[in-house]
Amino acid sequence: KDGYQYEAAWMHVSTAKERRIEYGDIVKVFNERGIVLCAAYPTERVMPGVIYVDHGSRYDPIDPEKLDRGGAINLITPHAIISKNSTGMVVSGFLVDCAKVTDEEMDNWKKQYPDAFARKVDHDCGVCLDGWMSEEY
Repeated sequence: KDGYQYEAAWMHVSTAKERRIEYGDIVKVFNERGIVLCAAYPTERVMPGVIYVDHGSRYDPIDPEKLDRGGAINLITPHAIISKNSTGMVVSGFLVDCAKVTDEEMDNWKKQYPDAFARKVDHDCGVCLDGWMSEEY
């Protein structure tokens, strides 16, 4: 919708319909740990009520503590380990909510974090290294 390459948030078509979300809408996948912006991908390939965002996306923080635009879903995964006897991460499934981002929300973020939205972005591969390097280097 705005030319940025958002990571897809897969959701069942019935889940999208309930939330008035259409294909390509910018959505926020969120919980108490933060917000990750994605593009809606309604499909029948996931169960109703499930929101699926592939891991391994690029990290493009708007606010490094709680808001990401690159689809880095690990920002909002639980920080606990599987058990006291194992060091695996608890990331296969966790609770989130999903809602369509309003124009007002996006405008507020753009005003509040202008540097994050001014980073150089390549149409084919996303955020460029130039967007992260300071002139000191």
